[in-house]
Amino acid sequence: MKTKKYVIAIAIFGGMLFTAQATNLFQANEDAPKIERRAYPIPSHG
Repeated sequence: MKTKKYVIAIAIFGGMLFTAQATNLFQANEDAPKIERRAYPIPSHG
């Protein structure tokens, strides 16, 4: 029973660390060059 509690605690702690690392990774990519999309002409007759 004690081991099960430790395993659950480590799994929750690991999940929190992974989430924090993924958040920091996405924030670091904010200054990356954005993809510029050109406007496509919409045909007027379907």
